[in-house]
Amino acid sequence: MYIDTMNRLIKISDGSIEVGVVPDLGGMVALLHIIGKPNILKADKALWDEPPVIRRTFGPDPRWKAYNGHIVWVGPQSEWWAHQAKSPKKLREKSVWPPDPYINNGYFEIIERGATELVMKGPDSEFSGVRLTKSVKIKNGKVIFGVSALNIRNEPVSWDLWLNTRVDGYARCYAPVSSMSKVRIDGRETETQDMSVYSHDRGYCLIEPGAPSKNKKERWAKAFIPASKGAMAAFASSQALIIKFKRHSPKLIHPEQALVEFYNYTNHTKSDALTELEYHAPYKTLQPGESMEAYQQWELHPFKPKPSHEDCIKFLQKTL
Repeated sequence: MYIDTMNRLIKISDGSIEVGVVPDLGGMVALLHIIGKPNILKADKALWDEPPVIRRTFGPDPRWKAYNGHIVWVGPQSEWWAHQAKSPKKLREKSVWPPDPYINNGYFEIIERGATELVMKGPDSEFSGVRLTKSVKIKNGKVIFGVSALNIRNEPVSWDLWLNTRVDGYARCYAPVSSMSKVRIDGRETETQDMSVYSHDRGYCLIEPGAPSKNKKERWAKAFIPASKGAMAAFASSQALIIKFKRHSPKLIHPEQALVEFYNYTNHTKSDALTELEYHAPYKTLQPGESMEAYQQWELHPFKPKPSHEDCIKFLQKTL
């Protein structure tokens, strides 16, 4: 067991599982794998070797860069720029992009650290009015990820906690749901764009991985899934990743969101392919000084390098 502090990436390990975070990129979890197998997260290793940029303040028009990994946002997305005055343009336009830069790529200070766990405190966000604290712990061969949001304003704020795990866009990904009729798909076909394909088999909604048609530039769609269990799964990099969390009543989730959301994107450059496995905790109003929390458990299992759909379904039926 060890901690590697020589690089920008800070690692923890129990000798079988390794997790790495980048504190100055929003406390992003950039590395997650069984030792000896590739990183199951989609994240660019070249970024880990860049000189750290300690971002403590942001201007009204922050730039977006896709660092990927596992990150935490607040929801709903439609209100990302609706509760701030620093960027009148984004407020006026009801902007839904980019995410809050303090949360997404601000500097998170490591306040506790051990061989198998660490805790990071983020900056106060003048855009969202919250401060996030993240914890990562490896225990009994599983990773426990936690996040809390503290209201730093002198007035109430209302958000949910939105945990977003990015993997390769050609990974096989699943979420349990009784019927495809319960799943809402957001996307559209255009002259240059295909829709990603979602289907249902034996109690699971799944992404049908694929590239766009030859005459189209890209392929994307998002599925909003009222999952029947607090779980979702991705099969990639010779591993199965099972993400578990508390299943909340749909009444507690903001109406624009869902307990589980899958976003899938591909174009004709395979390295650009992306799938986001998203979990939304309950939408809450926090009084000044009040906080809320959300947790996930990540389980990693060795798996076939190129599993079939049938391989994945049989594994999930045994595991979940």
